[in-house]
Amino acid sequence: MGFWASMFSVIPTICFGFQCHECSVAIYSSLENKKLSNWVKISLLSMFICLVIYTLTGIYGFLTFGSNVAADVLMSYSGHDVLMIVARLLFGVSIITIYPIALYLGRLVIQDPLLRHRETYKTCIRVVLTAVWIIITFLIAVFVPDISKIITIIGGISALFIFVFPGLCLIFAMQSQPMSARI
Repeated sequence: MGFWASMFSVIPTICFGFQCHECSVAIYSSLENKKLSNWVKISLLSMFICLVIYTLTGIYGFLTFGSNVAADVLMSYSGHDVLMIVARLLFGVSIITIYPIALYLGRLVIQDPLLRHRETYKTCIRVVLTAVWIIITFLIAVFVPDISKIITIIGGISALFIFVFPGLCLIFAMQSQPMSARI
């Protein structure tokens, strides 16, 4: 693959890495200070931290393995290296902490239309949706050996959220509050 073709093939992976828009509404609603300026500071700081971590990971992976780096950088390193064991543990902690939020938001998207007028089956449907969500993600984790394929697919879909959803949120935010309350 040529240099420019490989540069463009990385865009879905970058979009996947910065896909946090689904959680941003839930995080914003949990803030005590809901001013737009406070939200901008929190968003910029979070994205900057992600940028630094992802960039350092990419640089060290490339410097260590060159173009032979695996799609999952951590799997390229030895399983006996203490630093890599710690990195894998920290990655596991990050997944454990974000998974419930993603599950909750995904379940709401499916559950709300189903239960719009029915409150009687709410608990049952919530439990079934949660179980199905966990089983599907488990099966994908077990039977898809190369995570880069999943990241490419999800990254392509998340590009819509990254480039369209924030603009829509801004349009609705501008219409719902007077300018003085936002700043």
